[in-house]
Amino acid sequence: MSTTEIPSQILNEAYQAIAERREVNPAALDRRTVDEAELMAALAYVLGLPLVEPADLTESRLADCGQLAAELETAALMEYRFVPMARRGEILSVISSNPWDPIATEVLLGYFQQCTQVKFALASPQCLQELLNHLRQAEARTQASAGAGYTPRPTSSRSRSTAPAAVSPTRSGERAGVAAVVMPPGANPPLAAKVPAVLDANPGASANPDRGAPTTADDGAPLLTQGDVTHVINVLATEIHRLVQQKREEPSL
Repeated sequence: MSTTEIPSQILNEAYQAIAERREVNPAALDRRTVDEAELMAALAYVLGLPLVEPADLTESRLADCGQLAAELETAALMEYRFVPMARRGEILSVISSNPWDPIATEVLLGYFQQCTQVKFALASPQCLQELLNHLRQAEARTQASAGAGYTPRPTSSRSRSTAPAAVSPTRSGERAGVAAVVMPPGANPPLAAKVPAVLDANPGASANPDRGAPTTADDGAPLLTQGDVTHVINVLATEIHRLVQQKREEPSL
């Protein structure tokens, strides 16, 4: 374990605690004989923090950490070297390998804004790395499971061959009760679906079932269909015949 990032005052107090435990003079203590487990125990004693060891990473604790860590990115946890362990009201309990870093507290309070106090538990860098590896593997399994599945498309209860019949709400300039034809994207509406504005201006006019529906002038098509032209010609021929007969029956002057 590297001791370069530990504040010198905290590190000296830890070695002093080790010397007292060994019942030797702190100046005579050979620091090279202090292993990681002994140093971590001394640091936890000096800081007044509980010590989390690999044996403490039970399934229930891993599950609690995973639930809280799901709100964070694993890369951020690895960068700041902490893992949230429990949340009780406004108090957040965190496992960290550098609890003396004041930035870690600010980051945690920024992540968990509903919490106002952070309580640390000390873990060695190796123990914390083991915990982070577990969370990273769980995150990878979750992403793999999500990538392997798919959301089925909603299906209609109607047959695919049955065209949907929808009635559009009445808008300004449209007549109520007219069925709207549902068309696929990019398709032009059928001729019978086009209603000219002149018919809307005279809602009391009756339609001739023998004639096709006229087109609108907006799309460049003629206002009258072939049926309309035939009907008009017949009306004009009848009127001309009537006038000719009337003219012949008038007495000559």
